[in-house]
Amino acid sequence: MPHRSPLFLRGAVAVTIAATALGGLAAAPAMAATTKPSASPSASAPLHILLTNDDGWNAPGITAVYNALVAAGHDVTMFAPSTNQSGVGARATFGGTLEVTHPEEGRYAIAGSPADSVEAALSTVYAAGAPDLVISGTNTGQNIAAATVHSGTIGAAVTALNDGIPAIAVSTETSFTSAAQPPFDATAAFVVKLVTQLQKQAGTGKRLLPGGLGLNVNFPIVENGGAPRGVALTSTGMGFLDVVDSGVLPAVGATSSITVSVNPAVPETVKNADSTALAADKIAITPITGNYDTVPSVTQLSRLVAGLR
Repeated sequence: MPHRSPLFLRGAVAVTIAATALGGLAAAPAMAATTKPSASPSASAPLHILLTNDDGWNAPGITAVYNALVAAGHDVTMFAPSTNQSGVGARATFGGTLEVTHPEEGRYAIAGSPADSVEAALSTVYAAGAPDLVISGTNTGQNIAAATVHSGTIGAAVTALNDGIPAIAVSTETSFTSAAQPPFDATAAFVVKLVTQLQKQAGTGKRLLPGGLGLNVNFPIVENGGAPRGVALTSTGMGFLDVVDSGVLPAVGATSSITVSVNPAVPETVKNADSTALAADKIAITPITGNYDTVPSVTQLSRLVAGLR
């Protein structure tokens, strides 16, 4: 599908605009969007939704969300990887062929990444017109803080954003210390509630989210099966986990092995982080965009290169 050029929102602008779109789900200072939204169905109309993930088309999380959205009356097409693609980020295929199967009505599986799934669906199922919304998930396991850059779930959402389509990445927390099952059905019910809220806030004839803005939603697993303690509008943290590689490098002409492990207890340093909200049993909603530019980085860089000729 041809790439469009959405407006990319940054920093506090993205947070305040997201708060406006979420309305009653999360309290934060309101700020009017400066972009002109494109047309979309009315608040009560069923949406055309592309559903994908990175766990695979038949994973329990995406199945729960598919069933909930269909039950709510939405027109949902699932187009997801045929196998588990966790941790591939926004990896895309730039040549060759990708096998697609049609295992069930309304569901397609592609031998590719989550980003491939989105691009293939937009070029085939939605060739005549883009969907109203792309939802990626729900993922098995939280996609927060330092883990977000590696997430295929978020990679699919970012791919949709870069194609000018509103997108939501959804993940359900898993526990590192217990065998408690992720609350997929509760997550799916919240996704329906969130979509309804976005429709209500957008109003008739408006797109669900401002151009270039998406949401990263993480649903908590609460002890003893309890309900989440509210919704928090958050920032992407820098803690949560760290990939640790250990081993000895080989001599010239030889080989060796590197052992890879994960430290899931990295302290959080970012204020109002997604990881902090999730640890407090809150649903974390973080605004995301499709590019990596940030205003502070550009400003700092200008100082560093000042005077260069």
